[in-house]
Amino acid sequence: MPNQPRQSAESVKGDSATFIKFMRKLVQVPHSEIKAALEAEKEFKRTAKASVSRVSVARPKRAN
Repeated sequence: MPNQPRQSAESVKGDSATFIKFMRKLVQVPHSEIKAALEAEKEFKRTAKASVSRVSVARPKRAN
């Protein structure tokens, strides 16, 4: 293979430390908080979709 740049050991260590830090923060979030955010997003999408479907669209007539 041609010369490919390799990550230094420090870079890999920094990446894994960043990942571990992120995962620890993620695991600390309560399930109920995540569930509430998902339900709010579903409701928002549902109302946005409903409001779009209420708008009447005039369809162009076909020329025969």
